[in-house]
Amino acid sequence: MALSPTERRVLRAYLRAVALAEPLQRELASRHGISLASLYAVRVLARIGESPISQYGDALGVPRSTITNLVDRLERAGLAERLASPTDRRVTLVRLTPGGRKAVEDTDLLRDSDVANRLLALDPSAQATLADLLERVAAGPSEPVSGDPEPISTDNDEAAR
Repeated sequence: MALSPTERRVLRAYLRAVALAEPLQRELASRHGISLASLYAVRVLARIGESPISQYGDALGVPRSTITNLVDRLERAGLAERLASPTDRRVTLVRLTPGGRKAVEDTDLLRDSDVANRLLALDPSAQATLADLLERVAAGPSEPVSGDPEPISTDNDEAAR
């Protein structure tokens, strides 16, 4: 099935936009040993706090097998740790480590990136429209849209919205 000119345009624009994040991705890997997707997962864990792994998976919207592998990666990177529940020996909890907290608090990495500069240069109406569209893309066709679990703080919070 051939793509229409509009479909080709949207896919091409998306790929170009994703490529803008590559330097940010490399710096994040260098500083904290994780990807942008893993940073999102760390931010969700920071928001919900120490919790059962299954609850963490629910907060991320991922199945048990996926959350287990994700927590494995976060543990290897020194960003999260597993611990036994003090009240239920069948439950394993996950929580941030000091390294995970440092990654969450490293807001200048994103704020000072080229991709942030380009996005924040858009007028507020265009920023809101783009955020709505990206949230819809990220949610998928059948999922409800819910924004970022925690705003990214900057020196100028209004500029980030």
